[in-house]
Amino acid sequence: MKIIHVADTHLGYSAYRKVCDEDGPFKGLNQREVDTYLSFKKFVDRALELSPDVVLHSGDLFDSVRPSNRALAFALEQLVRLSEADIPVVLIAGNHSTPRIRETGSVFRLFEHLPNITPVYKGAYEQISIDDLTVHAIPHIDGEAFKGALSSLARCGKTTYEVAMLHSGVVGFKEFRMNEFNEQIVDSCYLHDGLDYIAMGHYHGHYNITDNVSYSGSTERFSFAEANQAKGFIYIDLEAKTRDFIELPVRPMLDLPCIDGRRLDALSLTAEIESRLDLDLNGAIVRLIMRNIPRSVYESLDFKRIRRLGSDAMHFEPRFEIDREKISIQAGSASISSLEQEFVSFLKRYPIEHVDKDALRVQGLEYLKRGMEGSD
Repeated sequence: MKIIHVADTHLGYSAYRKVCDEDGPFKGLNQREVDTYLSFKKFVDRALELSPDVVLHSGDLFDSVRPSNRALAFALEQLVRLSEADIPVVLIAGNHSTPRIRETGSVFRLFEHLPNITPVYKGAYEQISIDDLTVHAIPHIDGEAFKGALSSLARCGKTTYEVAMLHSGVVGFKEFRMNEFNEQIVDSCYLHDGLDYIAMGHYHGHYNITDNVSYSGSTERFSFAEANQAKGFIYIDLEAKTRDFIELPVRPMLDLPCIDGRRLDALSLTAEIESRLDLDLNGAIVRLIMRNIPRSVYESLDFKRIRRLGSDAMHFEPRFEIDREKISIQAGSASISSLEQEFVSFLKRYPIEHVDKDALRVQGLEYLKRGMEGSD
């Protein structure tokens, strides 16, 4: 019994301003959105070559609850390829694909009519039988009901092989969390060796937790925290008890070593920047952080030249952190708005990856309100 474990494809994700300029169906679309489509297609290509007995997708097929028609059409097209090859696919909904109000419905209903495709998205444990395999599938479930569903992760004895699917972090392992407001965390006691394999989703890095529990990781890089992570999927032979990580080619992401500008003037800082960028940046996503930059030095920099140095990159992000200790603020020179206004303004100005800003704004304002009431 051979299975493929994949997760966190985040179809429809977009970032930065770069658009695809290559001729074809993706021309004019956001380049990062195109990257998610291309990496998923490469995965399906490899899956068709390997011809497993089943494909398990452990959550976050899409980047949002309401993906665009373009993302939906692409996902359907690729799933049909697997369906027509007679490869069963089980999909569980992750936190990015689960509506906060269940009555609004789920796009996963569109997959129910496809032969060989089994979507699990109704906020409850489901058991699926595929030949000599039982799949214990738990989609993203809000609240305490998630803990109740975890009690179902035990052998039923109906088939020779039994596997489970989860989309969550792990208690006690901070690195396996994505710091998203609606993520679920599973106690490691549920990740027992009674099952042949547990296919985890949510954490974007490939990691083997135990002999029978793994995160496949995502199929693309979605933040600079993932810059050094290989991306791909896992190929498991349950009979031989082997699992191999199969890497997919994705766009390079470079988080360059930061520069400490505390003792640098504008020319010296520019020279340091040039030295950091003296490598192959073609098509890469690049970030360079410069800390402790005096305000006078920052204002003297030739930003056009710095941008030219990173022009070969698909996206170049120079981040300057001004040395606040060198800035004097005259009393009465500016008014400071209320904490609520400052918080809302901060959310508008700064990009926050993989977070629903509207929900974060509501929750944050509520916390601020409680804090001010408690201080009266």
